[in-house]
Amino acid sequence: MGEVGLGVLRQKTTSLLILLLSLVLLLPAVRAEGAVVRLLFFYSQDCPHCQVVIDEVLSPLQEKYGAQLEVQSIEISDADNYEWLLDLETAYQIPPDKVSIPEVFVGDTALIGEAEIRARLDGTIASYLAAGGVDYPPRYKATPSLEPTFKVCKHCGDEEEPPVAITPQPQVAFYYFYDRKCGECLVVQQEVIAPLKAKYGEQLVVEERDVEGSTANYSLMRALEKQYGLEVGGMPEVFIGEHALVGDKEITERLPGLVSAYLAQGGIALPEVQATSTPVPTTAGDAPLIHLAYFYQAGCRECDRAELDLHYLQGRYPLAVAEFDVREHSALCEWLGAQAGVPEEKRLTAPAVFVGNEALVGEEINARSLEALVEKYATTGAPPLWEEFDPAEAEQSIVERFKSLGVFTVAFAGLIDGLNPCAFATLIFFVSYLTISGRRGKEVLIVGAAFTLGVFLAYLAVGLGFHRVLGLFNSLLTTLGRWLYGLTVALCAVLAIISFLDFRKARRGEIGDMALNLPHGLRMRINAVIRRGRHSRAFVAGAFVTGIIVSFLELACTGQVYLPTIIFVMSVPAMRARAVSFLLLYNLLFITPLLVVFVLAWYGTGAKQLTGFLQRHAATVKLGMALLFAGLAVWLVIALL
Repeated sequence: MGEVGLGVLRQKTTSLLILLLSLVLLLPAVRAEGAVVRLLFFYSQDCPHCQVVIDEVLSPLQEKYGAQLEVQSIEISDADNYEWLLDLETAYQIPPDKVSIPEVFVGDTALIGEAEIRARLDGTIASYLAAGGVDYPPRYKATPSLEPTFKVCKHCGDEEEPPVAITPQPQVAFYYFYDRKCGECLVVQQEVIAPLKAKYGEQLVVEERDVEGSTANYSLMRALEKQYGLEVGGMPEVFIGEHALVGDKEITERLPGLVSAYLAQGGIALPEVQATSTPVPTTAGDAPLIHLAYFYQAGCRECDRAELDLHYLQGRYPLAVAEFDVREHSALCEWLGAQAGVPEEKRLTAPAVFVGNEALVGEEINARSLEALVEKYATTGAPPLWEEFDPAEAEQSIVERFKSLGVFTVAFAGLIDGLNPCAFATLIFFVSYLTISGRRGKEVLIVGAAFTLGVFLAYLAVGLGFHRVLGLFNSLLTTLGRWLYGLTVALCAVLAIISFLDFRKARRGEIGDMALNLPHGLRMRINAVIRRGRHSRAFVAGAFVTGIIVSFLELACTGQVYLPTIIFVMSVPAMRARAVSFLLLYNLLFITPLLVVFVLAWYGTGAKQLTGFLQRHAATVKLGMALLFAGLAVWLVIALL
């Protein structure tokens, strides 16, 4: 072979070697172009660091790698997603003190927190692409922890600094069930829940569920009630840890302390609803309708919960509910009560339900008893028994009961109902305030009379039919009443403390320095204002309006069967005169305790001998006042339960 041939051979050999070398070098790149890395990104909507990772890390990486990067974003507020995250943390053997949000799982690598994701994710993706890609991690099914660690956001650090593990803060979670139509629920949200959220921030998770119109929320509430062993529910309700709180009073008193206690113990998760076998309800197509008569009354707190229970049952059974105002349909309520064998002393009360020939009245009504009653008729149905209503028979029954009422019976009923804790405590507070302010005799008498007159006229108006209008303002009165009662309780508590401090000063002989003895100059200015009459007239008007409001708020808790009976008989022409006289008698005896209180106060503030006695025994008097105010506060709180 010639020298030229050898040169050509060397050129071809060199070209072949270069081609082979190029193929070797380009093969990984060609293989990488078809590779795909798939990763899981767990985040929370409430986590600001998660959003930073999405905007500043994932989005740029998505643009960089294009179709070679697939990200499945998973929001952990969903229970299934949260359990999925727990399973992955267990499978990847992540220490409990390191877990945080956000988290990335790719191949056999787990990246925890914003700092670590920023520092390592890009390089991790490149490594897996070079290796030919990687699919999503499998769905592990590890046994979740009974007390899973709550996920918290890591604080961002400088990119150059290594990630720092931050121990998550304890977190307390609880359910709060309410009804948007419930005035007490609104008060709890504003005065209890909102301050707790402001105080604890991310350490407090409140799962608020409105049960009005929501079968799912109501079902969850009922399941928790059964789980916690609540025989009788209420509104609102809180379920936290091992505790169930029912009603605005119990929630207000106990919830702040429970939140603090559970945080001190390391936090608590939302209560888990235990799976129970639920019987399949009969649908409307399988059985005839179950007709139920429901009687309610304006201002009746028990009626609010009964309505929610009935609404829920309507979604589970072929239940048709006919609603009646017990004041408007007294005769029908009387007749149905007689058919169901309800004792006379329990008729004409609310709430009350009637199905077939059975009835539940007053405190007999709760979610369990209602469902048990309806369940009896699930297959047979129940006719609308009230369509057979005989007005004449019912009216005669009420009239006969009215005739059996003697003067003494009506007077005694009015006197007993007149021991109304709310009205009683409010009047005593008014009188005490007047006495402390330096007012005497006539002023006390006028203000006490104005308050009592407001109570008397309010009940008289109800007896004459004003209850129809009252129902239109029920929500407003409830809210206004809560503020009124709360203010009265707070002021009574403050005055009790001040009186006790004055008691200690009086024992040391410092009578002139007592807090509830106004300075001489200030007393002179108050007396001048009273003489001008303007402030006094305003105070009298305030006492009058307060008496009316308190009466309307307590209407559902007084009267029992006597007042409704008298009101109904007033519609019978032949008995109207006697009914009106009984109504006046009832109301006069109703305000008698109030009259006694302010007359004694008027006499006490005007008697010089009594004034001298009080000055000589100042310490004893102040101690008595402290106990009186404290007792009033406790009495008023108990009355509102």
